[in-house]
Amino acid sequence: MGHLSGVGGGPDLSRNGRDVNFGGQLPIDAVSRPGPETIPLPRDASSTLYVEGLPSDSTKREVAHIFRPFVGYREVRLVAKESKHRGGDPLILCFVDFANPACAATALSALQGYKVDEINPESSYLRLQFSRSPGRRSGGPGPRGKR
Repeated sequence: MGHLSGVGGGPDLSRNGRDVNFGGQLPIDAVSRPGPETIPLPRDASSTLYVEGLPSDSTKREVAHIFRPFVGYREVRLVAKESKHRGGDPLILCFVDFANPACAATALSALQGYKVDEINPESSYLRLQFSRSPGRRSGGPGPRGKR
């Protein structure tokens, strides 16, 4: 008798399972079709931007002023490197951390080609790209894929 009731419970369980599966497919479809507001993220997107084109005398505070208005802004890191040419200006490596790749992508598209110093005609334009290193640090697909 107990065996029969177990069999009787079978279809109920599988019917519930089907409902769950069907319900689970709808949101996935909605996510895979980007709405008008969402920018599709490039595959190499990371939450850290690498910024080139800053004047060599830039301060961390100046750079932070450029990026702080963006949603998800975390911090600016400036790293000074010796110039390749003797007596040349030191190179400034600039990394800007955001809460996630989507926030970083918004700042990247908004500030690409941004003129740092509007008064100085020699002023360079910012060149932004996603920093490659964070993905490797968190044990992402990078090192495993190369094997």
